[in-house]
Amino acid sequence: MFSCSVITVLLFFFVSIISSKNVEGSQPVLQKTVEALFTEKSQVIYPGACKLIPASPRQAKMCKRNPGLPKLLQVAKHQAITACEETFRYDRWNCSLFFNKRTKRNIFNKVYRETAFVHALIAASITHAVAKACASGDLTKCSCLGSFGKNSSWKIGGCGDDFKQGKRVTRNFLEFKQAGSDQIGQVLKQDIIVGIDSMGEQMREVCKCHGFSGSCTTKTCWRRLGPFNSAMGLLKKHFHHAVKQKVLNYTVKRAITLKLRNKLKVDRKKLVYLHRTPNLCVGTIGRVCKDRNNCATLCCGRGYITTKKLISFRCRCRMINCCAVQCDTCTQEVDIYTCK
Repeated sequence: MFSCSVITVLLFFFVSIISSKNVEGSQPVLQKTVEALFTEKSQVIYPGACKLIPASPRQAKMCKRNPGLPKLLQVAKHQAITACEETFRYDRWNCSLFFNKRTKRNIFNKVYRETAFVHALIAASITHAVAKACASGDLTKCSCLGSFGKNSSWKIGGCGDDFKQGKRVTRNFLEFKQAGSDQIGQVLKQDIIVGIDSMGEQMREVCKCHGFSGSCTTKTCWRRLGPFNSAMGLLKKHFHHAVKQKVLNYTVKRAITLKLRNKLKVDRKKLVYLHRTPNLCVGTIGRVCKDRNNCATLCCGRGYITTKKLISFRCRCRMINCCAVQCDTCTQEVDIYTCK
């Protein structure tokens, strides 16, 4: 006859198995969406209103209400991947989905530093695309605010880049609140917030004067975001200063208690990740360096091969007949450094 303690242990073990089986394959919408938007595939059109991704019911509803949203997702996807590849072109991780070109080592299998960065990147890109669409009129449901301060004596108006609407749409579309209260959910939600806030820090006030003879008796002001590439410097800084958090329980998605949450508390303005990145040196073989100094890091001490290459460029440009510019084509021999 089993004692109460033995029965309790067996019951706990049985519940743990059931919990782990329920969790397996039940990836939150936030993670599925970010992975789908960062994966460069052929132009696959999924059924449903969102088209670009296999949408959840909530996402499909948002796309139906906002017909311009699927196009904005395409814009967000393209600018995120392009900016990432350009920014990390000469880094050991060059925005590849796989570490060292091994398909089994997908960056989304765990929460690596790179995983955290991609979540922030996609959130920032969606926010930027929506904010810009509000200013251009491509998205109609926007909250164009008409003032920037109580003490302003100028005439202020116009519809600028709507960061608040971008933030709202991003959180709702990624189903931020439904991402879970377990450790993985908490970490990824913080990374999403860091990405969105990075866009908010790029907002600038732009004004246009009105008045006779160039006087500025009144002016119209609005808020504007710069090009998405201008935010990549800040996002990359977050990438390098990301904080690793101790893994509590990666297999069973239990909510973190308040005591543990306080113990693991980190700066809310920093990216957070859970797992160390594998050694990326194998994957840099054959990569082209920016210069010799870059080779020292990128090639992991293996050395590099120097080759010569002729490049063509425009030179000796001059004005012809007042309004036309005519240039010659020059060639120059440059050194190309490739990792061994």
